[in-house]
Parts: sequence; C-alpha cells; structure tokens
Amino acid sequence: MNKTRRLEKLVKERCLAGNLQLEEAVSLFHRLLSPNTHRPPSILAINNLLKSIAKTKHPSRFPTVLTLFNRLKGTTTRTRDTGASLSLTIHTFGLVLDCCCLMGRVDLGFCVLGQSLREGCGVNAIMFGSLIRELCTQKQMQNAAKVLAKMPLLGCAPDLVIYNTLMDGYCRKGNIRMGLELFRLMSKEGSCFKPNVVTYSILIHGLCKKGKIAVAMKMYEEMAAKGVIPNVNCSSILIDGLCKNGDVVAARKVFEQMPSFGVVANLYTYNSLINGLCKNGDVIAAQPVFEEMSVHGIVADLYTYNSLIDGLCSHGDTNSAFRMFDKMVAEGLGPNVVTYNILTHSLCSQGNMNCALKMFEEMIAKRLVPDVYTYNDLILGFCNVGDIDKAFVVYEKVVNSGLHANVYTYTTLLKGCCKEGDFLRASELLQEMIRRGVAPDVHTYNCLIHGLSVIGEWNCAIRVFREMVNQGISPNVVTFNALMKSLCKHRQTCEAEKLVGIMEDIGVEPNVITYTIVLQGYVLESHLDKATELLERMASKGIEPDQHSYSILINGYCKNGRINEALRMVDKMMHHGLQPNEVIFDILLNALSNCKNLDEVKQVISEIGDRRNHLEGKK
Repeated sequence: MNKTRRLEKLVKERCLAGNLQLEEAVSLFHRLLSPNTHRPPSILAINNLLKSIAKTKHPSRFPTVLTLFNRLKGTTTRTRDTGASLSLTIHTFGLVLDCCCLMGRVDLGFCVLGQSLREGCGVNAIMFGSLIRELCTQKQMQNAAKVLAKMPLLGCAPDLVIYNTLMDGYCRKGNIRMGLELFRLMSKEGSCFKPNVVTYSILIHGLCKKGKIAVAMKMYEEMAAKGVIPNVNCSSILIDGLCKNGDVVAARKVFEQMPSFGVVANLYTYNSLINGLCKNGDVIAAQPVFEEMSVHGIVADLYTYNSLIDGLCSHGDTNSAFRMFDKMVAEGLGPNVVTYNILTHSLCSQGNMNCALKMFEEMIAKRLVPDVYTYNDLILGFCNVGDIDKAFVVYEKVVNSGLHANVYTYTTLLKGCCKEGDFLRASELLQEMIRRGVAPDVHTYNCLIHGLSVIGEWNCAIRVFREMVNQGISPNVVTFNALMKSLCKHRQTCEAEKLVGIMEDIGVEPNVITYTIVLQGYVLESHLDKATELLERMASKGIEPDQHSYSILINGYCKNGRINEALRMVDKMMHHGLQPNEVIFDILLNALSNCKNLDEVKQVISEIGDRRNHLEGKK
C-alpha cells in the first residue's frame, strides 16, 4: 500500500471515530496535499476532513474550512508520474457553501455557488437550502423568495425542507399571511409534496404568536384529520400558545388528547401548562399536573419551580411558596435571580420588608447578582411603608453596583417623595434622572402633578405640566384629572370643565373619574344645576355615571335641603340599572333625620325600596 492510500485510510478512520480535533484535521489535510504523493488524494478523503472540521466545536471551524478550500482552488495537485489532478465535486462546494452561511456570510455562499457552476459541478437543492436558511435567519425574506424562484431555472426542484424553512422565516418575521400562502401552495392538488408535522408546527407557532388562537386550533384539528399525526413538539407549541393567550381550558383539552395520538408529554409540555395555569391564577390546578410529572419520570427544572412559586405568591400563599422553594433546594436545584425576585416582590407587596431584606442578603451570599428589578421591588416596598430614607439607601446601591436605574425606579421614588410631601427632594430627583440620561415618562410627571395638586400647589402643578409638554410628552387622562382636582379645590370648577374640552381637542378621552371630579367641584360650590347638567352631558357622551357620581349629587341636594330632587336623582339612578348603596341610604337617612314625622321618613325609604323592587321585577 503506497503512502497516499495509507494516509487516506488514516483519514477515514479518524473521521469515523468522531473525536477528530481541528488541529489534527488541518495537519492531515496538508499531508494529503503534499507534493511528494504519488497520486492525487481522493476527493472523498478531502470532503470527509472538511466535514469533520465543520462539525468540531472550535470557534474558527467555519473560517478554517474556507481557508482550506481556497488552498484547494489555488493548488494544482499533480503527481510526478501521471500528472493527474484533483477534481472538486458538488459535495465539496456544498460543504463550503454551508460553512459560509453558518458564519453569516451568505454573500460568500453565493460566490461558492457561482464557482460550482463555473467548474461544471452544478448545483443541488441542499446548496439552495443553506442559502435560503441563512437569508431567513437574516430576515431577508424577499431575497430568500427570489432564490426559491430561481431554483427551477437552474434545474433544481425545491423540496419540503426548503418550503418549511421559508415558511418558518416568514412566521418568525411576523408575516403569517405569506406563511399561510406557502401552505396553500403546498396543499394544492398536484403538489409534489404535502405538508408534514414540521410544516404544521411552524404555522401553529406563528399563529399563536400573532394571537390567532382559533386558526391555530383549527389547523391542529385539521392536520390529524388529514393523517398528519401531531408529535410532542407540535402539541406543546399549541399548549404553550394557548396558555400565553389565556385559554388554559383549551390547553388542558389538547394536553388530555395527546395520549390518543400516542404522544407522551415532555418537560416543555408540562412547563407550558403549569406556567399557563399559574399565570391565569389557577395554581391549585397546577399542583396535580406538577405531581403527575414525577409519576411519568419527568424531572422538574428551575422553570417549573419558578412558575409554581410565582403562582403561589400571586395567589397570596407566600408560606406555600417558601415550602416549594425548600423542596426545590432539596431536589438539588439552586434558585436563580428570578426565583429570589418572585419571593422578594411578594414580601415587598405585603410590606414585610425585614424578610424581603433577608432574601436580598441571601442572594448576595449565594453570589447571585441582583438586577434592577430586585432593587425596584425593594424601593417600592419601602416607599409603600413610608420609609423613603431606606428607599433612597437602596437606590444608592443601584447606582454603586453599576446598574442603570430605569424610569420605573425614579418614578417609584418620586411618587414616594410626593406621598411624604417632600417636593424639594422630588424635584431634585427629577433633575438627577434627566442628568443620568433616563427620560421621564407621562407616569413620572403625573406623580408630581398629582402630589402638587393634593396639597393645593396649583401654580407648581401647572409649571410641571408645561415642562412635561415641552419635553414632548403627551399628557393622558390621569394628568388632566390631577389638574382638574387641583382647580376644583381652588373653587375654579368652570376652569376645570374647560380642560375637558381641551382633552377632547387633543384626542385624550375623558373618563367617568374626569366628569365626577368636575361634578364634585360644582357641588362644593353649590352649583347643583350645573352639576345636574354635567351629569346629563356625561351620559350623552356615552360615559355612564357610577354610584359615586350619583352619591355626590344626591349628597349636594340633601345638604341644600332639596330632598325631593335628591329622591328624583335616586329614581333616575335606579332607572339606569344602578342600585343605591349604603352610602346613599346613609346620606338620605341623615337628611331626613331632621323631619319631625318619623312615619314620613319610613315612607320615603319604603318608596325607594319599592322602586328598586319594581325595576328588578321588570328585568
């Protein structure tokens, strides 16, 4: 056996072993191309080496394949005896083209395709598949579609894999319409291939992401009817999509149908269902699903436990959440930042700041790095319990840790300052926020405006409002409501009502709170007729007054001794389907208590009850 044959045999053995490293493969490649060989090396040996290099985990594997390929092109390998040369094949070009695409250089991939045509090696569907896959990854969908259209011109028929790749590209880009169009082309009579389970999985995933759950469900049912049996991946995608869109009932139905298709749920399936149930507030139903996992030999992971801990905390059962936390640790799973954030958030929401700080310290002890969400929860917790100084201590930790405080961090602190009446500190914080490059949003300014309005600082509130508009931030209904509240407190209700018109002019829809603020202002100024007119105007604009709106007006009439009008307002309220509550009855009883005739009081209350019963009878 000559030297070249022995070397080729070695190459074959090393490539088949599956443990060939890049350095050894490159050395073997150069030995194969040594000018001292008696005949050119087998192109099969060259291709095997290039393929093995591409399969290694080395970070420079793809550029290495390209470098070696360039050496092949630049070298005329001839033997001393026969002058025979090495001929590249379509498989060589295909391997190199795929490597170009995998390193994100689709432009070089097209160059290799052109070289293959010029060398007379031709092209195949696999090469086009690589190009289309990378174009889809880069979201160049128009170019990917053009490549698909050119395939028949070069004698290549697209296959199912290529159609699925293109469809996946469209769906990932959110263009579900084009994905469905491809699906229709594939499903047409006379088509060379039919959609498979991968095709359906791609479309169902795309439809779920777009919120088109009904269409996704229909497609899932349709595939089974057409003899395409859903696999675990397809079923899990649908379950996950249904859960994320809040339809856990349908998700459970799909889950329960899986055994009828011979499909066994995996960890992804269980995690999707458990997370969906917990997010939708049904942590009790999630527990037996969790227990079922272990029965089927499926080991829960960190995501499973985090879902359950979050569900229990949202349900208000922090004690059970901590028991689940202990179980997770006992199973050998270390909690991550998400786990601690869930528990810290729950403790802060309950005002249990001592335990929340202990959790924070435990995180640090376990060398877990808190994120901005951890700090934000602590800041909010301290603000809610009125300890603004500790909230600022936590804020300093954010700054010193190198994390960037976000708009939520500053807005929470600013709101806490306003709640404590410390507007100087709030103003300084706003300036610091802007100085650090964090743009205040409408909620930030609303906190200041609301706080200033509460203490009657009308001029300061207007100044903040103007600054907000100058920053290009559009006020919302909450902004206007705060300003109106301040105006009404200063007995400038007519000015407050003018703001309603301004709101409508700039496209901000007034709500029932807006009108109720102005209505209360008129009542405080004893302009009851204007208040009644406003109530009528409210209804004419399609904004139904609530019990609070009516109680303000009824109270105003009663305080002004206009009992009959108050009763007529009660009657009107009931005609609109609202029943007088205890507050309204107390207002009426208080107003009627001055009547000397107790029977008259009883009669009035009885009449209100009769009217209510009459209306309920009509319904």
